[in-house]
Amino acid sequence: MILYPTLVLDKTYTPVTIFSHKKAFLLELLNKCEVLEHYERIKLHSPSCEFPAPLVIKIPVLFRHWQSSPTRRALFIRDNFTCAYCGKTVKDNEATVDHLVPKSRGGKWEWENLVTSCSECNQRKGNRTPKEAGMELLFKPKRPSTIQIALNRWKSKFNEEFLRALSTYGIRSINVSIG
Repeated sequence: MILYPTLVLDKTYTPVTIFSHKKAFLLELLNKCEVLEHYERIKLHSPSCEFPAPLVIKIPVLFRHWQSSPTRRALFIRDNFTCAYCGKTVKDNEATVDHLVPKSRGGKWEWENLVTSCSECNQRKGNRTPKEAGMELLFKPKRPSTIQIALNRWKSKFNEEFLRALSTYGIRSINVSIG
């Protein structure tokens, strides 16, 4: 089954993340959200009924920005699977995590100290800072918001209705790269 994106707003109508239409429908059935808009053409089917798929939902909580430590996957998504040094697009199994300040020098596992790197650039940089290695960063790493991670994760599944909903709730650009 194809999963369609559903925009999730917090109680202040601020976009906070994206769920699949199936997860959003389940929240609707459990009365855990308020559906603000449904897809016009996308339906969910049971043996005897047809239900419109949620396009925009509001959850009754105030959502905070991404506060946890980054995961490898979230870091790669933040950086659009792009090497921070050479700009090469890397596949999930070829991507490496590089510490700007190496771990051996006290560099921490935090958003501002980590970038996606291809293995060639990571080996070239070695146990040095980018400046010491004579390598320039193409973008400055920073802590993303949850919606930025979600937009990058879901961007290949955007459709016309969803893009219209994003615009309605203040997200104007679909070029959601953090870098």
